[in-house]
Amino acid sequence: MTKLGQAILGALALYLTIWPHEMGHSVAAFLFGCKADWWRTDMSVYLWSSWAGKVDYRCLDVKGPTALATVDFAGIAVNLFLLALCPVLGGWCGGKAAPSDRTGWILLATVWWAWSNYAEAFSYLIVNTAWLTSDMKTVAAATGMSRWIWFTAGVSAASAIGWLMWRPTKWAAAVLAAPQPARGWLPAVFPLYALVAGGAMSAARIILT
Repeated sequence: MTKLGQAILGALALYLTIWPHEMGHSVAAFLFGCKADWWRTDMSVYLWSSWAGKVDYRCLDVKGPTALATVDFAGIAVNLFLLALCPVLGGWCGGKAAPSDRTGWILLATVWWAWSNYAEAFSYLIVNTAWLTSDMKTVAAATGMSRWIWFTAGVSAASAIGWLMWRPTKWAAAVLAAPQPARGWLPAVFPLYALVAGGAMSAARIILT
C-alpha cells in the first residue's frame, strides 16, 4: 500500500469513528426527548469541531443526572462497542490472514478502525479524565464517581485491550508491507497513529469545551 493509501485509510477510519460517536450522543438525547431529531449531527468535514447537533441540555438537566450521564457517555460507549465489533468483522480469531488475500485487507481495515476507536474512547477515559473536560466532566459530576476511578479504569482497560490487539496488529502490518516482509518496527505504526489521533482529539476538547 502506498503512503497516500495509508493516509486515506487512516483518515477514513477517523471519520468512521467520530461520526458514530456523535450519533451516539444524538440518539441518546433523542430517546430522552431532548433532541428534535436523532440523525442530524454537526459533524465537521475537518473533524476538529464535531458535535452531536442541537441537544437541549436544559431538558436533560430537568430529567436528572442519569439522563446527563447517559447522553454524554453514549459516544464513548459507541466507540467501545465498535472496538469490540472489529475482531468479529475482521475475523481476527480465525488466525493469520494471507497478506494478498481479500481477508487480509479486511483484517487491515478493521485493525486500523479498531485503533481509531481505541484512540477516541481512551483519550476521553484517560486524558480528558485526568484533565477533566468535555463529556467526562459531565459524566463524573452526574454519576458522583471520582474522576480518578474513571481514570484508573481507563488506564487498566486501555492496557488490557492494547495487549490483546497486538497480535492482530502484527498481522495487519504484514498486509500493509506486502509483498515485502514487514519490518520489526512496522506494527508500532498503529499505536503511534492512535497516540497522535488521541492527542489531537484530546487537545480539541480541551480548547473547545
